[in-house]
Amino acid sequence: MNGKPVHIIYFSDPLCSYCWGSEPILTRLKRDRGSLFSIEYRMGGLMPDWTMFSDNPEGPAIVGKHWPEASEKIGFKIDGAVWEIDPPSSSYPPSIAFRAAMLQGEKRGLEFYFIMREMLFHKRVNIAKRENLFLAAEASGLNLIDFERDLVGKGKELFEDDLNLASNLEVDLFPTYIMSSLSGKNARLAGFISYEKLSLTIDEIL
Repeated sequence: MNGKPVHIIYFSDPLCSYCWGSEPILTRLKRDRGSLFSIEYRMGGLMPDWTMFSDNPEGPAIVGKHWPEASEKIGFKIDGAVWEIDPPSSSYPPSIAFRAAMLQGEKRGLEFYFIMREMLFHKRVNIAKRENLFLAAEASGLNLIDFERDLVGKGKELFEDDLNLASNLEVDLFPTYIMSSLSGKNARLAGFISYEKLSLTIDEIL
């Protein structure tokens, strides 16, 4: 727990609109209350492949049709056209890429995660494609040789660990915050959670 009173296991996914919408909230929470908590980032495995859309004739395009609603809820616009132009085939490749990036330090790993999702949500870029993952890696200053190695090695192993943990904890909504404190109290929040609610929950389990 790094000596801080509260530890948060944060389950996210690169294709999750509400995870992206939660970024400004997390940034504010870290700035205002960062001395009280540590965050352990985990990937949740939202979309293994397109078979989850097999019963819908619109296919992956149905995801983009939900993004205007998500835009209203999170407070800024995201562009769902990527799901019609060049839809990601799975959230697994960018999830593995995030885990690979984090091996080069949390600061660069989180910068990579931000840049990669900015490409998806605002620039219509398919971040399941290898070449686009490398563009994000280069933009975030990662060592590309190490990144390439870890994409098929340690990064993949860490993502598999994340999937196992998510399954064991029955995580099926993103983002999910699983909190524990030095006092022995616990809390769990899932979905798009406000700054106020997150802050209050931290106080409640201190």
